[in-house]
Amino acid sequence: MKLSLAKDKLGYETRKVPRFVVWLLLILLVGAVVLFVSARVCYKYMFPYGYTHACSKVLCLSLTMYANEHDGWFPYGEATPEASLGLMAKFDPTLVHLLGGKHIPKEIAARAFTNGTFGPDTCGWHYVEGLRADDDPDLAIAWDKVTGLGHNGERRRGLMHEVMFVGGFTEYITKDKWSKFVKEQKEKLERVIASRDSNDPPIRWSDEATLGPNRFASRVRKEIAH
Repeated sequence: MKLSLAKDKLGYETRKVPRFVVWLLLILLVGAVVLFVSARVCYKYMFPYGYTHACSKVLCLSLTMYANEHDGWFPYGEATPEASLGLMAKFDPTLVHLLGGKHIPKEIAARAFTNGTFGPDTCGWHYVEGLRADDDPDLAIAWDKVTGLGHNGERRRGLMHEVMFVGGFTEYITKDKWSKFVKEQKEKLERVIASRDSNDPPIRWSDEATLGPNRFASRVRKEIAH
């Protein structure tokens, strides 16, 4: 390939790049831009809130450990169920990064906890407050506030929620099984409520859209070591 010579304004000879080389470079540049944009779009679709690792298994295990240290009780006693779940971070400060769940950035959840404003708007989990470790092990205690996300925040077709249970295990519940699951959970909650000698602490839940309105007001517990 020969490059044609041309003189610039000062009389120096310069090499003129063939037109097809210019077009080739432009095509490569456009291709790279298209590839980058496509990758970003695919990533955004696959991870609508970004890649996360708010590990439900760790949080579930930590709930069990918390109950073991608090006479069998899971966290309770704050203004909202979500705020009560936030007591986990007082029990183990490293858990503050899990409280935002899969759609709230961990920095926002951590800042809210530090500022004393952690609650429904900064917690990524629905939580059933007032349960004990010796309640029905198949009773759900927490689940995602957003639907259709896998363990690392990836979109999963047909998935409803990842659920944590009193028994210390987690399970994915699909959309086609969610209605049956909710019906069973309501029945389990009724049995637990009926078995209690008193309603102190009250059993309350954050997901009233799913489980129905709460019947019991919050009652602040006595201060205990976290």
